Amino acid sequence: MTTILVTEPVHDDGLNLLEKNGFTLVRKWELAAEELTEHFQDIEGIFVRTGTLTADFMAQMPKLKIVAKHGVGCDTIDVAYARAHNITVAITSDGNAPSVAEHTLMFMLNCAKTPVHMDNIVRTDYSQRTSIKAFDLGARTVLILGYGRIGTKVAALCKAFGMRVLIADEKFGDAIKEQDGFPIIHDLNEGLAQVDFLTVHVPLTDKTHHIIDKKRLMKMPKGSYVINCARGGIIDEEAVRDLTKSGHLAGAGFDVYSVEPIVKTNPLLEAEHCWLSPHTAAFTAESLKRMSVQSAQNIIDQFNGGVPARNIYALEVYSPDHA
Repeated sequence: MTTILVTEPVHDDGLNLLEKNGFTLVRKWELAAEELTEHFQDIEGIFVRTGTLTADFMAQMPKLKIVAKHGVGCDTIDVAYARAHNITVAITSDGNAPSVAEHTLMFMLNCAKTPVHMDNIVRTDYSQRTSIKAFDLGARTVLILGYGRIGTKVAALCKAFGMRVLIADEKFGDAIKEQDGFPIIHDLNEGLAQVDFLTVHVPLTDKTHHIIDKKRLMKMPKGSYVINCARGGIIDEEAVRDLTKSGHLAGAGFDVYSVEPIVKTNPLLEAEHCWLSPHTAAFTAESLKRMSVQSAQNIIDQFNGGVPARNIYALEVYSPDHA
């Protein structure tokens, strides 16, 4: 029987699928450290949710053939080590995209309609209803940085609201002017100067770390907004704090942070009109089930001919050098 290490609790449907197909599961959270090491010689797959997989950790498992990520972001996995040792790194390519896209729109709607402020007025001083300053998303322009699994869904939702949608992704060469009817921005700085909203949907890499820094945020029109439901560190958090306080940015929405769990010194906690969620954009009932089942299916596929190409992690990088 093939032994799979499951690093954290996940939806039962995925685990049941593995057991139904004859896999033996080692539940890491149920074992003491010394008990866990006793299984290392037998483990052929790792089912990981958010845990960190270092080269040293994986090197203790000589039979390891697959790391199945419960999601799509692999910045906590030493992908270079895995590839060098013929270990497949699989993702749930369709698992969380709808949920993260909806979460992104939630932040955008929150910026536009200020529901917390409205609720407070109803509860405290109804006469202040004339102080509400809301606007229609359909009258605004959004730049989507990263046009992949999630970015494409965000674009479709923004279009449904009537927004003008611009997209930026270096996989589109200079000769390509539009995709799915959306204009492609080849110069990020020029694109930022045109928009009311920026939302990022690229992986965190050395090249994308702080790709949106203070200099780039200053190129956005005064009164614009930034949204990050991708990975912490893509947008400079200190710059967001400073520019919301100065009024250059009207607000922001963040689901992810440079250090997680968020620390008390994180600049976003001092930012003005900044709405935060605890890295839960993918935490819908439907998404958690999809990711668990798709991760399990990737493991099954690995031992029955191979993981489909769409589910093998491929590092898509938006390079600041391209802008």
